[in-house]
Amino acid sequence: MTNEKNNPLRARSGQLMASATEAREKSAEEHRRSLEVRADFFEKLSALDAGSIAVAVSVGIALLGKSDHLIGSVHSNLSWLAVIASLLWISLICAIGHNFTFVKIARLDAEQAHAAARFAVVLSAEASARAEAALQNADLLGNHIIDTLQTRVSDDVMTATRRSRSEKRVNLLGKIAVASFLSAYTVVFVSVIRLWWFTR
Repeated sequence: MTNEKNNPLRARSGQLMASATEAREKSAEEHRRSLEVRADFFEKLSALDAGSIAVAVSVGIALLGKSDHLIGSVHSNLSWLAVIASLLWISLICAIGHNFTFVKIARLDAEQAHAAARFAVVLSAEASARAEAALQNADLLGNHIIDTLQTRVSDDVMTATRRSRSEKRVNLLGKIAVASFLSAYTVVFVSVIRLWWFTR
């Protein structure tokens, strides 16, 4: 009678575990996809920064080749270009730092997944040893599981701390990169309007 009662409970428990595992896998996949999109955005921002710096340098060289009678306006334009190029450099360096730190976070996630897989193998071995009634082996594996669990908990705490620091760094670098890029193009817009105003 108790076996009949336990079987539906076990079946229900198995269904709940399966749905929880599926939800966790979907969540991990969405998280991974969001990281890929974010890294892709900052790769494109890096390319835009590098291209914009090249254009700013080209314009600066062209302005330096201008005749001497426009030296005052050329100097003013070169100052604007220096500000624009500086902001773009800051954006480029922060975007590259952002993606570099992102790689570090991905490596930490991979290490954590590898540790979880190793722990699952140890648990599986312990369960099969108990099922085969090799109790002496099961007890040895049980002690090994406790040691592995203690090590894993301390490793997980250290990994979580390093990941948290890295995520804060990534967010800060990302904000600085985007803000510098937008500031540079705001200065470009202002300088174009200024040039238009003086040359009309």
